[in-house]
Amino acid sequence: MRAAEFRATSSSKPAARDLLATRAAAATASEEAAGAGLLNFGILVTATVLDPAREEDARAAIDSLSATARLRLRVLRGSQDSAFAGALPLGLVLPRHLKVPAEMRNYL
Repeated sequence: MRAAEFRATSSSKPAARDLLATRAAAATASEEAAGAGLLNFGILVTATVLDPAREEDARAAIDSLSATARLRLRVLRGSQDSAFAGALPLGLVLPRHLKVPAEMRNYL
């Protein structure tokens, strides 16, 4: 909320986007104060291309769409098979299948 307020008050004529972000942040803060919880979640984005020459087009499309949706994506380096299985609609929760338990990951 502070970041949204700062952007809105940092110029003499704030952009409409900044004012909207301030209102949205205030609504979220109000809902959280009333008991609504904020939840972390993850999304796996996959793309399949038949022609290796089209891989860059797929990357550009995903980058563009993730920016529009305001998602920060990290590229997976290795274990693509596990990530693909996690993206299937099977109800698989990947953190439950990690070799390093959650309690230890918090200390790393």
